[in-house]
Amino acid sequence: MPLVDIAKKIEKSRDKLGFSPSEQILMACMVNPRGTVAAIAAGGMVGAAIRAKVDKNAAAANGGGHAAAWPGGRNMLAITSQRLVLCAMSTLSGKPTSISASWPHEAIAGIEVESAATRYPFTVVFVDGTMAQAEGAKGSGADQLPAVVAQIWS
Repeated sequence: MPLVDIAKKIEKSRDKLGFSPSEQILMACMVNPRGTVAAIAAGGMVGAAIRAKVDKNAAAANGGGHAAAWPGGRNMLAITSQRLVLCAMSTLSGKPTSISASWPHEAIAGIEVESAATRYPFTVVFVDGTMAQAEGAKGSGADQLPAVVAQIWS
């Protein structure tokens, strides 16, 4: 059982976020730019803030393709029966506020998931050859990521 049930938070906001009634949420978790947990360990919150800025600039410099739409910073990720969705969230309440990016399953060639001590680093490989990297936070439902990925993109 996750410490924070991100899927439940997204489910409660599904109408506001614009999910279709037929769209089933298969899993959800908090995601950060890849390396954020290590940056916090090495440099505290300042290190994490610097890492988030670097990630945002790298996404902007990607030069196009599906991966260029991947937002930097902390997001809520949901894999639904139809698509992969990233939601922006309120800093104060931790509730999802809007969909910041989404891709239908057909736009994704696969997702490579690793497991580390405190996180699940992953790489989304899009059909256009571009890639986006992030990490799912342990304790937020990211432990379900490998099984759902295998179910959809195997």
